[in-house]
Amino acid sequence: MTERTFVDAFGVEVFSRWWMVDRPIGLVLVSHGASEHSGRYDRFARALNAAGFAVVALDLRGHGHTASATGRGIMGPGGGDAVVADLHELRTAAESAIGNAVPVFLFGHSMGSLVALAYLAKHAEGLAGSVLCGFPADIDGVAALAPLLAGKAAARDQPMADLLGDNNKAFEPARTRYDWLSRDAGEVDRYVADPMCGDDNPLTYGYLIDLFDVVVPARAKLASIGCPILVVAGDRDPAAAMGAHPTRLAEALRADGVEVDLKLYADARHELLNDTNRDQVTAEIVDWLVARTR
Repeated sequence: MTERTFVDAFGVEVFSRWWMVDRPIGLVLVSHGASEHSGRYDRFARALNAAGFAVVALDLRGHGHTASATGRGIMGPGGGDAVVADLHELRTAAESAIGNAVPVFLFGHSMGSLVALAYLAKHAEGLAGSVLCGFPADIDGVAALAPLLAGKAAARDQPMADLLGDNNKAFEPARTRYDWLSRDAGEVDRYVADPMCGDDNPLTYGYLIDLFDVVVPARAKLASIGCPILVVAGDRDPAAAMGAHPTRLAEALRADGVEVDLKLYADARHELLNDTNRDQVTAEIVDWLVARTR
C-alpha cells in the first residue's frame, strides 16, 4: 500500500491510499463512511488484491488526513460537488497509472454510499458496477431532509456531536456506544481507539447540508445509472433501518431500470466488512465483482 496526495480543483489537498497489483483484472474505487477513514479498508483492499483487483481510496473531505486541509467534519470549498469531483479525479489518476483499460468499480459504505450514489448520477458511464453497503437513508425521503438541514444553515460550522447516538438503542445494555457497528468486540474497540474515528470526528451541520445538495438530485437520475449495482446491508443495522433503507433503494433502482442485486445478511450490523461474518461478505462481494470483469 502506498500513500499519495493530490490538490484538487478547489485547492484542497486530498489524501489517498493505493493498493496496486501487477496486471490487474479490475480497479475498485472506495468511498468510506462518516467519522472514519480509508485506512480502515486495508483488509478489504488486500482481499481484492488477492483476487487481482487494484484498489484506491481517499480520505473524504473532513475525514482522516484530508481533514488537515478542510478541518474535521468540514467539507470545505466546492461543497458536495467537490467531494464527487475528488472521487472522479482519483479514478482518473488510477486509470492512468494502470495504463491498460480495465473494468472499474465503485464501492461505497454508509455515508460513502450516499457519495457513491451522487457519483453514479454524474459519472456512471464507463463503470462496470458498483457496491452500495449499509445505505443510511430512505431514498424517497432525502428530498424532505434538505429543507430541514437548510434550517441549520446558521449553525453550519457546529458539530453534530450526537448524530449517531440513537443507533445503539437496539443493543442496550451495551458495552460501548458503538456496539451497533459490529458484533465483533475487537473491531468495535479498534474503532473507539482510532483517533480518526468516532466521537472526536463528528460531522458539522454544513457537511450534511452540502452532502444532501448532491444526493437529493441523484434520486431523480437513477435511470441514468447504466451499470449493475449490488446493495448489501445487515438486517440488524440501525443506520440502515434494519435493512429497510437498502431494500427501498434496491426497489427504486430496479423500478428505474437499473440491474440490481440485493443481499441482507442475517443478524449483521452496520460495518459488514468488520462484522463476524466479514469473510463471507467479502468473498461474496469479490465474486460479484469478478463475475463482471469477464
